[in-house]
Order: sequence, then structure tokens, then C-alpha cells
Amino acid sequence: MRDDIVDEFGDYAHEEILQALVRHLLTSDELDRLCDDADLPQLTDSDGQPVHITSARTYRDAAVLTLDRGVWLELSDGSVFGLTLQISRRPTAEVTLRRR
Repeated sequence: MRDDIVDEFGDYAHEEILQALVRHLLTSDELDRLCDDADLPQLTDSDGQPVHITSARTYRDAAVLTLDRGVWLELSDGSVFGLTLQISRRPTAEVTLRRR
């Protein structure tokens, strides 16, 4: 495995990978399509226009003052959400990273 990949995720591979995955999911598809896929109603703003994600950044990139890892979401209707990854238990064995 490339050393730069191991260095990128370091000792917090679980948190970093989950954070990157959530960020990717929420920026790679339309919010209305994700709602359709989950059989959920679509969000619309006061003008009846679909609400979409205008920005999805890691807490670090969004300069959120926390040591937690998570994704900072800004929506087109002006709302802002933070999705925090909270660790309940660390793995009991060593974790390795594998490229597919």
C-alpha cells in the first residue's frame, strides 16, 4: 500500500474514512435523488424549489472549532447542519487499509 494513503488516515482510519465517505455521498448526487432512493419526501424551499446541498466539507476544512470529526453541510435554503462522527468503541485489533 502507498505510504501516503496510510499517512493520510493515520491512527484514525475509521473516523477519517467514514467522514470522507459521508462527504463524498452528499456531494456526488442530488439531494432530491437521494430522498427518492430512500423513499423520503423531497425538501423544498419557500418558493417550491428543491433544496440542494451547496457545500459539504469536513469540520477541519470548514474551520469548525471542535476536535471531533464530521461533515459540515450548507443547504440552498440557508440551513446549516453538522454531522458528527462519535466514537463509541475503538477496534480491539489492528486495522489495516486495503485498496480495492
